[in-house]
Amino acid sequence: MFENKLADENAVKQYDEVLKSIDSLTEDEAKTVLKQIYMRLDIVKNGNKEYKSEQCVKDLISQFKDFVRIEKIKKENNK
Repeated sequence: MFENKLADENAVKQYDEVLKSIDSLTEDEAKTVLKQIYMRLDIVKNGNKEYKSEQCVKDLISQFKDFVRIEKIKKENNK
């Protein structure tokens, strides 16, 4: 059933890093992220049809990947 559908090791590592970075968000940061997600989804649904769902997904995935990068910068600055 799941043959050839499971993520590779790199994707799993990235997934874990994103989840850890989400755990480190402050309450205000988490609220901001939720607002941004809602905004993007609303634009896809109710906008002028130029912002497509595929682009929305790419943008959201990119935003989540940025959390990892930002978390690493925060850790380096706290050393």
